[in-house]
Amino acid sequence: MEKPNAMNLDFSTSPNVWKFLQDNSFVRGIMGPVGSGKSYACCAEIFKRAVQQKPSPKDGIRYSRFVVVRNSYPMLKTTTIKTWLELFPENIWGNLHWSPPITHHLKLPARGDASGIDCEVIFLALDQPKDVRKLLSLELTGAWVNEARELPVAVIQGLTHRVGRYPSMADGGTTWRGIWLDTNPMDSDHWYYRLAEKETPKGEFAWKFFKQPGGVVEVKTEDVPAEIPEAQGYISAGSRWFKENPKAENIHNLPKGYYQSLLGGKNLDWVRCYAEGKYTYVQEGKAVWEEYDDSTMSAELTPVENVPVQVGLDFGLTPSAVFAQRLPNGAWHVLHEVVTFSMGLDRFVNVLKSEMQQRFPNFEFMVWGDPAGGARDQHYEVTSFEFLKTHGIFARPTPTNDFRVRREAVAMPMNRLVQGKPGFLVNKKCLRLRKSLGGGYHYTRVAIGAGQERFKDKPNKNEHSHVGDALGYCLLGGGEMKRMTRGTTRNVQPVIANQEFNVFA
Repeated sequence: MEKPNAMNLDFSTSPNVWKFLQDNSFVRGIMGPVGSGKSYACCAEIFKRAVQQKPSPKDGIRYSRFVVVRNSYPMLKTTTIKTWLELFPENIWGNLHWSPPITHHLKLPARGDASGIDCEVIFLALDQPKDVRKLLSLELTGAWVNEARELPVAVIQGLTHRVGRYPSMADGGTTWRGIWLDTNPMDSDHWYYRLAEKETPKGEFAWKFFKQPGGVVEVKTEDVPAEIPEAQGYISAGSRWFKENPKAENIHNLPKGYYQSLLGGKNLDWVRCYAEGKYTYVQEGKAVWEEYDDSTMSAELTPVENVPVQVGLDFGLTPSAVFAQRLPNGAWHVLHEVVTFSMGLDRFVNVLKSEMQQRFPNFEFMVWGDPAGGARDQHYEVTSFEFLKTHGIFARPTPTNDFRVRREAVAMPMNRLVQGKPGFLVNKKCLRLRKSLGGGYHYTRVAIGAGQERFKDKPNKNEHSHVGDALGYCLLGGGEMKRMTRGTTRNVQPVIANQEFNVFA
């Protein structure tokens, strides 16, 4: 192993990164465009904290242990670890051990008055709330969450009680403990936006968020030179024009013309998110329902009297419900959504009953759910449908759980006109469902071949998929695709909300 040389980690020309690195908040987040140096700063933070850790009274070694979290192992290996090894190459710092958990152990012996360093770095993929159990045995100094927008907030919450547990008090305890996050921008309904902009935790263990300037800024059309604007540094995206931001950070480490080359062929939402660094939703991959057009299929809707309300349910720890009516003319009106996170069936049922009673008093309900809800729960020893029944909600499984059939059940009314209007309309207030339909629920891009994009056969399960699945169960149970599922359901009776007794009968 070669002798480690002095590392040149100079962030003085990146003011927001510098402030981020100097901050000692229990949880810190930094958001910025691509190419802004966020990942390098977060890698440097690990070594900085390792050096600042007080030496053990037993042997004078500065002990520390950190976990680096990403949403998937492929992304962990191809991006996060690649960046890490650029700063801490194996030929200098020793081999990275690839057998799970992936680990890199940085060690420096004591020299003269300088204490030795023993810094263990563990790389994990935690993309689902259930994956928090991977953290239960970890004793950590701190944690870095890379590309935090791709992770559920439950992962960050799980990390808060794992940091500060190493080194032990016998080795002097931790000098500092905490979590830091880096991310590209996300939509305004994301947990990061809520915590950064609206409900930032305060107090002794406060959270703090930093925002980097965009790599580009938008320029008014009238201010763009008429002749060859590209040669003068102007960049077009659709009908808009942009120019490199003089306040952008990390520019000196990027190739000349980085953002000009980056923006070619990108749509406006992509530019807003990845280049301007603004809160924006960007469709990734191929939308499950490419037939959906939010400009023509969203409207202000109210329930139609004497028409049953169809309710579709998706179970699990992120249960969702969609309320819709199939009108006598065959058109579907989606009226309401209930989207929850990290909620068990017991609490969800109470929420569901309240929504049914308050928003649709005296309406008949036809309730449909994922056939997988027919499996018995290992704790309650009843099925989800049996559990709903004990609360007065008589739900039935849809004829099939085949995703292709569910997808087509929603796509069919999108493709027909009823009295000159789309056969499928969504209430404008159903924000999460509209996001799901608009591409939040999507097929992941897996490769780009010779002139052809390729996508996975099954859609990506994420925070947008559950409400999309609930919609599929709603329309499938409500009668779409009958010819493909004929004969699989019988004797389905509607139920009506009884306001006087606050039950369903």
